[in-house]
Amino acid sequence: MLNTAKVMEDNPVALRLKELEVLERIAEKIDRIQVNGSLDSILTELIRINRQ
Repeated sequence: MLNTAKVMEDNPVALRLKELEVLERIAEKIDRIQVNGSLDSILTELIRINRQ
């Protein structure tokens, strides 16, 4: 995971692809998703929800 983190730190495209991969995994587990806002705001909100 450390190597992956280093690659993502130096490569914003790799980071974005990982974000999309995570979003895809989430979407597979639900029947319907409504997206409001940017991907950044969605991921920030998901992180906030996860910490609760």
